[in-house]
Amino acid sequence: NKNYRRVLTEELFKAKVKSAEMVNVYHQRTVKHVTNNYQTLRMNNEKKDPMTNIRHVEMGSFDLKVDGEQKKDRFYYGVRIVTGCHQTPGTASQLYMELTGVEAKTDKIAIGDNWQKFQKSDASFDDYIIECDENLGEVQLVTLGNNGCRSKSSIAGWYADFTFVVNLQTKVGQIFPCYHWIGDGDSFTESANCATLKQVQSNTILVQLRKQQVEERKKIYVWLMFRESGVPSGIDITTAPPPLDEKFDKGNDQSYYKILAFGSQNGNFDLAKKLLSAALGRSIDECDTVNSLHAYYELAKSIERAGSKATPGEDCKVEESLVAYEGNRWISDVEFGRQILNGVNCVLIERCTELPYNFPVTNQMVKNVLCRGMSLQMEMEEGHVYICNLSELLDGLLCREGYYCAAPLCLLYVNPAGNLVPIAIQLQRNPGKDNPIFLPTDYWLDWLLAKIYFSSSNAQHHQLSSHYIACHAAMEAYSVATMRTIPDAHPVYKLLKPAFRYTMATNVIGRFILINDGGTIDQIFSIGSESAVSGKNELITRISAMYNVHSTNINKNLIARGVGDADKLPNYYYREDGVRLWDAIESFVTSIIHLFYLNDTDVEQDTELKEWAYEVHNFGFPSYRTLPQGRGFPQQIKSRTELIEYCTLIIFTASVQHSAVNFGQFQTYGYVPNSPANMRRPVPTQKNVATYDDLLESLPTVMATGVSVAFTYSLSQFSDDEIFLGGYPTMWFTGEKEKACVTEFLNSLRAINTDIIARNKKLDIPYIHLLSQRCPSSITV
Repeated sequence: NKNYRRVLTEELFKAKVKSAEMVNVYHQRTVKHVTNNYQTLRMNNEKKDPMTNIRHVEMGSFDLKVDGEQKKDRFYYGVRIVTGCHQTPGTASQLYMELTGVEAKTDKIAIGDNWQKFQKSDASFDDYIIECDENLGEVQLVTLGNNGCRSKSSIAGWYADFTFVVNLQTKVGQIFPCYHWIGDGDSFTESANCATLKQVQSNTILVQLRKQQVEERKKIYVWLMFRESGVPSGIDITTAPPPLDEKFDKGNDQSYYKILAFGSQNGNFDLAKKLLSAALGRSIDECDTVNSLHAYYELAKSIERAGSKATPGEDCKVEESLVAYEGNRWISDVEFGRQILNGVNCVLIERCTELPYNFPVTNQMVKNVLCRGMSLQMEMEEGHVYICNLSELLDGLLCREGYYCAAPLCLLYVNPAGNLVPIAIQLQRNPGKDNPIFLPTDYWLDWLLAKIYFSSSNAQHHQLSSHYIACHAAMEAYSVATMRTIPDAHPVYKLLKPAFRYTMATNVIGRFILINDGGTIDQIFSIGSESAVSGKNELITRISAMYNVHSTNINKNLIARGVGDADKLPNYYYREDGVRLWDAIESFVTSIIHLFYLNDTDVEQDTELKEWAYEVHNFGFPSYRTLPQGRGFPQQIKSRTELIEYCTLIIFTASVQHSAVNFGQFQTYGYVPNSPANMRRPVPTQKNVATYDDLLESLPTVMATGVSVAFTYSLSQFSDDEIFLGGYPTMWFTGEKEKACVTEFLNSLRAINTDIIARNKKLDIPYIHLLSQRCPSSITV
């Protein structure tokens, strides 16, 4: 641990609290100040990592010289302050810095142009030479501060990446990471090579800085608990806006598709009508229906054309994305099975060793589709039969007037060709004469309708369970707890913070326009409603009651569902790619954790880690405090193995798991009949009566289709400033051993990507969602 810190003597640091005296004793002035702009350097020197999207800018060495000769009784320090690569990272505020060394500290040094302007819009680095009357010694702390704007209309926030300080006497330089927004009236103190544990930080001043940081954060990161629904807790912004560090820094957030998708709130479809009417070249009504299956594809194409015209450069690429539509592929049982395994709800399928009590499938029903000459019971024993069971979870949910949602069960079979295909579907929970079991041998429209009703129900479950609660809500709980308990100097903070980027901002917006009462989900899904009493809210409560925080531990989840055997269940690419990525993340986390925690005792003695686990367990997942062990986050982490598991789980959930359940949405839902968000006819109760008109009248209207297409397209896109798995800012880790761990992690990801790309060349529909360069490191949409 001594390689990652320098212990400061308490006597020298006591001078820090006597700032009034220090101003008189240690005088300094700025000798020279030169500002270079990234905008200029980008033309030749900016490099963007093709795998992680991290920007690397070659800024050159610090080569400012002191005007004239250095005075013998003066001491000189070179300082480079790097403002981040953000939309508006700079500011017109009055900024300052303070340097604290082992010998002395400075008072506030004005930075910028006479306190007037510090690169208001573009990222930059600013070089200074500081001349001091006294020797500061080796600089150990850098404080950056923001005294506020003179003009209320000016930009107040400033995003600082890091500070580089070189002692011009000894030529020794050090990096002081920041990576924070510094708001009006705020300051941030950086320490060199700061990844270290509290218990090995022997200087009380540095320990106090850690404590002060988390105490200040607790004032702005306040818990919002959802006690009635049981959803994991989030950040409360009812009394104050989100912290600056959690704000979006994206480009155009008001694209045509987002306006169309999220502009319909509380039953007001006026904006959606206007946009869709323009796209179709005719006026439309909320109840207008689509007159053919092909027309759903044409509708998506019309929206694409309108969106490309309204937002130049943004192309929906319908023909490339809607592979399910090609050659009516979506109708086939093989495609249905492929989507169960590798579609957006890839975690629903389970091995079936015994039929549920309420799903009376007989051997006689399915004998014509069992291809090995064995009975259904024998096929189950051999591991060839699987099930998707939504019957209890969705049973009895309230739906919007005129809309319907099945509570289905689907039995699936791996045939000798290795294809997973459906062999029986029951659309309601309780068997009976008015709840037939639909079979592949039935009339083709009956079987197709049964699959569509199942897929529609699957969509309701996917959005609220696999996507919202297991990824978005869980990650917000981890994020808030981390910010409230773990200081920047902690290695676990260094590991996890990139996994939280934009997550709070994304969820806050989602709660106000997506899952709120009357929001987008309520407007387009069968189980929606504009009131608090709705099938949506009831489903969220049911899912929360069943939720397991280990559900995104892919190895445990595969075992629990009985789907880990590639010989029994082939072509499950989510499993194959996900397990390899979990292993790569776990290996990286292990290498970092072992650098700082030499044994389990180090883990147990880490009081900051104790507070973190306690906070996650008691406040992040408060509904699970009394549940059996294993259902919730532990109150205390007692070993390196446990710590590695939970850090891996958090990074994996934010990146790999969210990518698996999110970025294939347009491919699954863009061609609406493949998986409709709502159904407009009651669930079929008889066989041999369905017509083509019945099929069309069951599917969503023009209005719902347009909003759904735009909605799923918007959720499937990457932002321009996305950072992908393995992407850590340039000076995030400053130790050589830590940097080596990151390099090895990236090499592992490259090897996995190479294998995935080679495999995908052999597939009719490549599985691209877990290529690491398509897995953002955090939830940003």
